[in-house]
Amino acid sequence: MKSKLFIGGSILLALAAFSGLMETMFYGDIDSEGVLQESLFLPLTFICLALSVTFYALSLIMQVKTRLTHN
Repeated sequence: MKSKLFIGGSILLALAAFSGLMETMFYGDIDSEGVLQESLFLPLTFICLALSVTFYALSLIMQVKTRLTHN
């Protein structure tokens, strides 16, 4: 059974991919006046990605800790 941290990391990774896709599809262009058009999706992508990596790392640490204590 997967841990809650692993499942949470997977959900955050999916949200990061979705946010990155939305940023690529709808924003990130330079308008006619030369101004870069950005949205909230870009920082949200990186925040979700960083949190998902953190959740995966914590999940791995918890698995190793559990295996060490049961031996």
